[in-house]
Amino acid sequence: MDYEELLEYLNIEEPVEFEYFENFADLIECTEPISQAAIYKLVKGVPEGVFSELIEGYFNETLDACPDSEIQIYSLLETIKRALIGLSENLEDENDYVFFADEIARFRDWYLVDSKVSVQPKDSEIAKQMPLIDALAASRLEKLGGIENNYDFSEALDYPLDEFIMSIAPLSRKEEEYELEKEYELDNEEEYDDLEFEEKEI
Repeated sequence: MDYEELLEYLNIEEPVEFEYFENFADLIECTEPISQAAIYKLVKGVPEGVFSELIEGYFNETLDACPDSEIQIYSLLETIKRALIGLSENLEDENDYVFFADEIARFRDWYLVDSKVSVQPKDSEIAKQMPLIDALAASRLEKLGGIENNYDFSEALDYPLDEFIMSIAPLSRKEEEYELEKEYELDNEEEYDDLEFEEKEI
């Protein structure tokens, strides 16, 4: 799928219209191959700040679909979410855009094809192999009262997280701001407590 075909698939005429949850979900979940050049051109035209919001919303829904007992796949998806948000908030030159587009393409390949999950209904002896996206769909249905399954995510945990990504994106900008706010509030509380103590001593 080239750039023009991608825009048509997303039902938008230009990247500035890429602003809704459904746009990002369609980009990630499209089963047709999308060229990295098309993803790059899309990424380059989306307004600043949009991707971080969409990534957070999409991954939060994905995390909610994880089986409650499967901590490892939950942690991996949380790590990928933070990495992608961090990259989307540090787009300063051409290399950043290329790298971010490549990481979206890499996640798509893993999420839709390369990840292998064994899903076995609890009332059956037959397990099915499926990509992570389908396994999480089954888990989501189970939480809504559907068929109960046993899941084996062990073969889906081998996601190639680049050390460079993790070094520049341990926290998103929002998380950094939140940490600074907490630190500021704590410092002010300590100063206030010191003042009260000094007044009592007088």
